[in-house]
Amino acid sequence: MIAAAQPSGADRLLEAYRHFERGQRVRQARIGYLLAITLVPLAVSLDYFVYPELVIPILKSRLMCDAVLLPCFVLLFMPVGERYIGFFNCLWHVCPMLIICWMIYASEGALSPYYAGLNLVMLAVCLLASYTFRQAGVFCAASMFCYGVACLAFRFYPPASLLHRDAHRTASTLFNNLYFLTATSVVVMSASSYIWKRRFEDFRLRHELDENNQQLASTLTKLKETEVQLVQSEKMNALGKLSAGLLHEINNPLNFTFMALQVAEQEAGENQSLKDTLSDIGQGMGRIKSVISDLRGFAYPSKLQNPEPFAIEEALVTALRLVAHELGEIPVDRPEPPPEKVFGVKSQVVHIFMNLIINSAHALKAKDMGRAPRIGITWEIADDRLKIAVRDNGTGVAAAHLPRLFEPFFTTKDVGQGTGLGLSICHTIVKNHGGAISVASQEGQWTQVTFDLPLATAGSFV
Repeated sequence: MIAAAQPSGADRLLEAYRHFERGQRVRQARIGYLLAITLVPLAVSLDYFVYPELVIPILKSRLMCDAVLLPCFVLLFMPVGERYIGFFNCLWHVCPMLIICWMIYASEGALSPYYAGLNLVMLAVCLLASYTFRQAGVFCAASMFCYGVACLAFRFYPPASLLHRDAHRTASTLFNNLYFLTATSVVVMSASSYIWKRRFEDFRLRHELDENNQQLASTLTKLKETEVQLVQSEKMNALGKLSAGLLHEINNPLNFTFMALQVAEQEAGENQSLKDTLSDIGQGMGRIKSVISDLRGFAYPSKLQNPEPFAIEEALVTALRLVAHELGEIPVDRPEPPPEKVFGVKSQVVHIFMNLIINSAHALKAKDMGRAPRIGITWEIADDRLKIAVRDNGTGVAAAHLPRLFEPFFTTKDVGQGTGLGLSICHTIVKNHGGAISVASQEGQWTQVTFDLPLATAGSFV
């Protein structure tokens, strides 16, 4: 099953299983210690009825077993217990096994009924030790070896407290006990092997299910993001087509209106009231013209005519000069120029910088935040692209507004303060340069807009 998997996948699965198994073995070892610490001394009642002459020495051996197991049980709740779980997981059944073998030697050797305790220990190992077939076989073989040593030692080197009982059935009893111990060992080894395989198979299925769920969740997230991008792209394309159709119909009468307005201003003469009225009309028409200009920039940004290499620093300097009136006294932190040029349409990149810097300036002027206003611009090169970030410490953007910032005509400014096309135009320009633009913000603290452009060495927008 494991060999059929790809090497890397099999390695990851085995590593994950070892991590899972380590925690599982710690929990099972704690149960094993509790059983051993509780049952070993409680069995003194058997000593009282079977070997009343040996109650005291056997009780001492039982208490000695607990004295060894108790500190180890405490260590299982500490990091050292998990780190050396292989050692601690053996001790809780090896120690009782050795004590039982000593009790067999101290009582009647092969005739001692305590050999049944070895069967109990083997069964506990099968259920709680999480052993493989080989590990269970090693423990069972060690148990039978120690039992044989105890019986032979009793036969040739009897203890000082030898019980004088009829021992004519020693050989047959030894054979009988070894038979049952062997049978128990076979059962324990087979069950341990089966349990280990089933446990690994269950873990493998759960592990694969978790991985599939994670992949499914990741795929669903990507699908949702793609769906949002597609909807946004369709909205942008539809609005671009609509804007392109309206531009001609609105621009022509607008030009005629401006011409008529100029004639009216010339004929107004000394009529100051009429001049003021015509001035108001001119301001309103100018506002309409600026909206038309934004629509034109939104409708036709895909026409990347004559892209060429240029220094990003030059585009930034041009943008700062054009928005100097909006910035006022707000400082702009600029990094050292990058060592490489970017590839694209310089005028459109200037347009991006202008929009982002003006947005930052408005956010810094909208409310006194109790700190010095500042705009910072940074860039870094990654994967043949220049990643540029514009950050301010202004009012920030509410989390609910972040997903809508690139929607046409969506704005967080007051009515009359913006058309909501600035970021939409930036989005289209960056997209046509083969990049991506994103906004991160913490309301009341900061806002950062990040976009990327291809390096001149790449020579293309993909």
